[in-house]
Amino acid sequence: MMTVREYEKIFADECASFDELSKFVEAGEFLSLGWQRNRGAFVQAKNFVGVIHLPNGFQIEILPKIDALEDKLRGLVVEMIRTLKNFAGKKFLNASLDTARLPLHEIFIRIYLEMVLELVKRGLKSSYVLREDNLKIFKGKLLVGENLRRNFVHREKFFVAFDEYSLDRPEHRLIKSTLTKIFHTTRDNKNFRLATRLIADFDSVEASSNYRKDFAKVFIDRQNHDYKAVMEWTKIFLADESFTSFAGKSSAAALLFPMEKLFEAYVAAHVRKNFSDARFTVKTQAQEKFLFDAPRSFGLKPDILLEGDEKIIMDTKWKLEISSGDMYQMFAYSKRYGVKKIFILCPPQVDGNIFYRVENLGVKIFGIDLFDMNAAMKNLLAEVMTFEA
Repeated sequence: MMTVREYEKIFADECASFDELSKFVEAGEFLSLGWQRNRGAFVQAKNFVGVIHLPNGFQIEILPKIDALEDKLRGLVVEMIRTLKNFAGKKFLNASLDTARLPLHEIFIRIYLEMVLELVKRGLKSSYVLREDNLKIFKGKLLVGENLRRNFVHREKFFVAFDEYSLDRPEHRLIKSTLTKIFHTTRDNKNFRLATRLIADFDSVEASSNYRKDFAKVFIDRQNHDYKAVMEWTKIFLADESFTSFAGKSSAAALLFPMEKLFEAYVAAHVRKNFSDARFTVKTQAQEKFLFDAPRSFGLKPDILLEGDEKIIMDTKWKLEISSGDMYQMFAYSKRYGVKKIFILCPPQVDGNIFYRVENLGVKIFGIDLFDMNAAMKNLLAEVMTFEA
């Protein structure tokens, strides 16, 4: 396994699986391919964090570009994922997970195993499966031709087709295959023990012999809605198909998250926790205004809108330098939402003492200490209360 940071370069002489990694670049949007004089070809990470699992088994772990030890960064990524609204399995990111010790890949394996365990505890769903067998008792439908061929001299038997209530469903075959794969690949003892236990729960189910065919047979409805998230994760580990929480496809298995989305969700969750009192009502991603009224187009959706005695906008930017385009966006917010105070919330490396003023608008750049969010929110609240536009 190799661990890198956002935007870090991986050169061909540093990675034995560089050719496989290059194929992943060609198929997706998460990495870029380049050339540097005197070093040769390189693959560069973009603004995604998480894990890439190449077909040959090699793993690339990508962590945020922040000055901190890897164990602290893994813990931060897990904390950020907990705040995502649409990430299936986040409830299993509990305090018992040793994020300082486990690489992200093992953490994602733990999530999957815990999801399957919950499925087992709720009760695996059985269904009627058509069977054909040569039996000593008659049941179902006699298959005349096959019965004559097999039992011409064995009149005591019947070759029949019959329905059997069984756990042998495509969902279970795919899960069994995934558990078996995890059993052979995990390096964490707890994951190994949990995979072993769960394989026993699927003892009566054969592993899938054709992933694509079985995935095509899976239909999620009200009867098996509990399987939806598990099957999405099964595709990650089995089918070498990528899915992220937001967008993108590629040829290798991956769990990757855009850092700007993680940062936005993480900050919004803490603002909601610390600002939602009698002083403010907190709205996140509430599209109320548009740049043009006729026709109504180009929605203006600030990340955070505080409503109290006055309206205040907060917008998260996972970047070290604010562009002119960002400022045009803030100006449009101020005009359409009628706000006089805007905070641009940035990574901790950004200088938090920068003010911009024009007419009745004040824009404050504020760096967020991601490893001490309680102190960061206390300081931010103080800035909100004292900031004069």
